[in-house]
Amino acid sequence: MPDLRFSADDGFDFAVRCLLTGVGYSMAEPGEVLATAASIEPGDLEGWFRAWTELGSRCDAIGDRAARAGHDHSASDAYLRAANYRYAGFWYVLGSADPGRHLSAWRAHRTSLRNALSHWDQAAEQLTVSWYGSVMRGWLVRPAEGTGNGDRPLMVIHNGLGSPMSDTVMTGLTDAARRGWATLVFDGPGQGRMRFVEGVGPVDDWGRVGRAVLDAALAAGGIDERRIVAAGISDGGYLAARHAADDGRVAALVCDPGVLRPIDGVLGGLPDALQQAWAAGGAAAVDAAVAGADDPALAFAAAKAVEQWPEHTVGTVLTRLATWDLAPAVPNIRVPTLVCDPEGAASFPGQSAELCDALGRHATRLPFTASEGAELDCEILAPRLRNQRVFDHLDELFGR
Repeated sequence: MPDLRFSADDGFDFAVRCLLTGVGYSMAEPGEVLATAASIEPGDLEGWFRAWTELGSRCDAIGDRAARAGHDHSASDAYLRAANYRYAGFWYVLGSADPGRHLSAWRAHRTSLRNALSHWDQAAEQLTVSWYGSVMRGWLVRPAEGTGNGDRPLMVIHNGLGSPMSDTVMTGLTDAARRGWATLVFDGPGQGRMRFVEGVGPVDDWGRVGRAVLDAALAAGGIDERRIVAAGISDGGYLAARHAADDGRVAALVCDPGVLRPIDGVLGGLPDALQQAWAAGGAAAVDAAVAGADDPALAFAAAKAVEQWPEHTVGTVLTRLATWDLAPAVPNIRVPTLVCDPEGAASFPGQSAELCDALGRHATRLPFTASEGAELDCEILAPRLRNQRVFDHLDELFGR
């Protein structure tokens, strides 16, 4: 990709690219994104949080006016932009002048998304799933009338642990509905509402999570039980694979990317000092390095590493993740598996090819390249190309 920069700050630059990925899905306006990004000084986390939160608030106001006037399309689009912008601001709130805004910022983002779905063309049915004294919540989205008859194939989207549910609008939900698919999106343990409101962290056995949410979707009716796909985005590629390994109702698997060892993604996001501490002394060394550091950038990286994991330190998060290894479950994945493999992958480099090799004849590798502008993790900046290839593959697989 040409050396085009949106910010001298690497994190901000990448975040702007993520925001622009939503343009084709009514989740961003290029002018809004570029004007807001240009107003933020590199490294100013407070300025970043404030600018995107204010833009999200303005979009919410547009959505409110449109909703009162009965303009559902306009309302949904404005609320989607608000959700996207608010989450961009939320990402850096833990490094801002007041980290105590963490929960309120997440709630505002989620309200925007809920408002968007309530004005969507497609029917979005809210589901609740009991989970060991808590509740998982999700949405079962069905396509508009006229996009096919009978029971619908279903895509269960397993989001990344730290990814917002709003991202699923551009990683499968919209394109599935256009093609006559139903889609299930949800917050599992450690994700979204379950983490920030219920206080429930990730679980080691994600197969139970997948089975529980699929039970709820099938109970709602209208699903073709022969055509159920588990799709994983970011480290959700690992979660979806665990679901497919443990649930015989899953007929196909999509991993974007292939993830065998989620710990690599977390380690890659930590400063060199913490990576070296982990290699040298494990959890105790990491926690000692965090406690003894006087570096705002290191403190922010540590806060993000434990964000999904209540009552954990960075060291104990890494210790837990060190036990998350897909390799023992690979023999149980016997369904056709599509593995997206962007050539510039930074979070889990090489793991897509490794998963394909491990799955053998069950795997199809789907490469994405820089010459297509699709080389970044999860094909950021090329979502329509990514979704076209994924859904064409699935339609051919199921003979649609």
